[in-house]
Amino acid sequence: MELKIQTRNLEINDRVRQHIAEKLNQINRHLPGITEAVVEVAAEPTRKQQDRIVVQVTLDVTGSILRGEQRASNTTAAINAVAEVLNRRIERYKSRAYRNERARQEGVALRTQQAEEAAQPPSSVEAEPLSDGTLVRIKQFDMEPLTVKEAAFQMQLLGHSFFMFLNSESRQYNVIYQRDDGNYGLIQPTAG
Repeated sequence: MELKIQTRNLEINDRVRQHIAEKLNQINRHLPGITEAVVEVAAEPTRKQQDRIVVQVTLDVTGSILRGEQRASNTTAAINAVAEVLNRRIERYKSRAYRNERARQEGVALRTQQAEEAAQPPSSVEAEPLSDGTLVRIKQFDMEPLTVKEAAFQMQLLGHSFFMFLNSESRQYNVIYQRDDGNYGLIQPTAG
């Protein structure tokens, strides 16, 4: 497993780097096949002191992407918290992807798309002011067609509340999102 540690707005010492490596080695034993792990550690100014440190971990598991992000008052607590989140996502991934042969076959195209997305760094843009904030980042990637079920599963693995995808049935771009009641919603363009 290739480990990449990136920091933003803070410096981390060798002890913290060692702690990150130990936690990821435990995860790697739990889910063999992780080819790359990217860890981002950042200090962000927040009102709550306990949310100041943000740790985001992105795992490439033979093309599938699993991601977790947690906040804490210090790096060790944030690393431990994100490791717990990843362990839960790994359990979900293993139960759905490993036990369902059909999901494995259909997932080849999905893993290819995810690997390409992860390999392409998000393009930085000049800060463009908008009405309620500033546009600071643009992500671009190729989309392989997915079913609604595959898109929902990918959204869960990423830990996002929405996911844009190319619907394999309608050949249109759709957005699936998690509703407050725990169900899903789907946004589709109308023919017009």
